[in-house]
Amino acid sequence: MSTVLALVFSCALLAVPAVGQEKGDLVRLSAQLKDRDFTVRQAAIDALGQLKDPAAVDLIISSLDDDNPEVRSRAALVLGQMGAVKSIDRFARILQGESVRDRRSAIIALGTIGGEKACEALIPLLKSPSAEERDSTAAALGDARCARAFDPLIKALSDDRYNVRASAALALGDLGDKRAVEALIGRLNDDAESVRTGVAFSLGALGDRRAIEPLEKLLNTEKKEDVRQQIDSALQRLRAVRPDKQ
Repeated sequence: MSTVLALVFSCALLAVPAVGQEKGDLVRLSAQLKDRDFTVRQAAIDALGQLKDPAAVDLIISSLDDDNPEVRSRAALVLGQMGAVKSIDRFARILQGESVRDRRSAIIALGTIGGEKACEALIPLLKSPSAEERDSTAAALGDARCARAFDPLIKALSDDRYNVRASAALALGDLGDKRAVEALIGRLNDDAESVRTGVAFSLGALGDRRAIEPLEKLLNTEKKEDVRQQIDSALQRLRAVRPDKQ
């Protein structure tokens, strides 16, 4: 037997126990998902999230129907971390439900998973009657880099709740679309400290030198130290941008 063939044969022998072990883990963890102790079920979800077998995703999705909210939240978190596209439709259905906690978990998971289907499910929630839900959605859209959310996020800059405006400002920076610069500059004098901070951060991230003068003007009058620090950081980034690289 040649050296190459020997190596291939050895790797194949090593792979068989590994595959068998993972199948055994699936059976064991599947049983643990039915344990009476919810912490055992949570631990099983965490362990399933480490497996590469697609069947693990199905098992975690099934835990979104667990009778314990802690377990459902853990399942949503792990599915998001896994980037489980298969779970998007299930999360979309959860968004139609009445559980505030489950809806928020679904929003966060969809933002982590990303992609067109996730964005499609999230964008309508910027019109939710719940300010907390609008806030979470704006943040999730930024995390998912949802380009289609640009116009809705621009509108969210005028939301009557400051936390939604702040999240929208940060999300627009995440999108990286310089068309947002003028709208963001328009919020530099927002009454809320967190909004001004978010706007300054995103203007620095977008790297458009048009924001330098407005930021300098704000720095001359801004009293809050946290905001001043963010403005200074943004100005440093913007001044480092060469005019011919705009």
